[in-house]
Amino acid sequence: MNLKYKILAVLAAGIALTACGGSGTPASTPASSAVPASSHVAEEGVTEPINLLTWTLDDLDDTQTTTFVSASITSGVQNGKLTAKVFSYDLYKKEDIENLAVGDKITFHEEGAAWNQVVNNAVTSIEKNDEYHLVSINGGIEQPGGLDLKLEDDDTYRTMTFDDYPLYYEMGEKTMPLAEDVVLKDSSADPQAEAVETTGADAVAAAINADPDNWTTYNTTLVVQGGKVLEVRRIWVP
Repeated sequence: MNLKYKILAVLAAGIALTACGGSGTPASTPASSAVPASSHVAEEGVTEPINLLTWTLDDLDDTQTTTFVSASITSGVQNGKLTAKVFSYDLYKKEDIENLAVGDKITFHEEGAAWNQVVNNAVTSIEKNDEYHLVSINGGIEQPGGLDLKLEDDDTYRTMTFDDYPLYYEMGEKTMPLAEDVVLKDSSADPQAEAVETTGADAVAAAINADPDNWTTYNTTLVVQGGKVLEVRRIWVP
């Protein structure tokens, strides 16, 4: 995909993910087998995501950390509990991408991959658009082994797909109770809609169950602490 076609509004702004423990990352599946960040050493000449294998779904149970995760609600709310598939996306240090050269390698998750399924591809070409802070590697996402990246406000590069969404990979499925005072902030009616707030576990459950098929990775964010869902946010997507 040519860079000039990638200059699109950031529709995914409402689904930015924040790492457990404040490491600036996303979400999880078979939790216990992830490699701790402190014990993982990247190969020389290989650029890896800064959030590679740094957390799992079990981290959502941490009572000391509030985590924002992109999620697809799969089974609505049953008996006060919400079941969702949780997703993440790759983030890279700005300096790592700016120093990337042909002949190096880059590690990333392909779309739809599990959290522990990554590819490690040689870099054969790099195209940069400095005006819009975009980088295409190996011809971009339309090409085999290609990758598109966009610079975020926090000086990290994130993966990018055709509609400017991140390139999501699946962390796994988790069932979590709604907090008694859970809040739903729903601005999905149209692009200019103000968020409609619904408060309380019963009312939020009813709202989710009334529209069961429209809580997707691209429009839904869960705010989780101590294994409980504190907020559900849904934004408009085309």
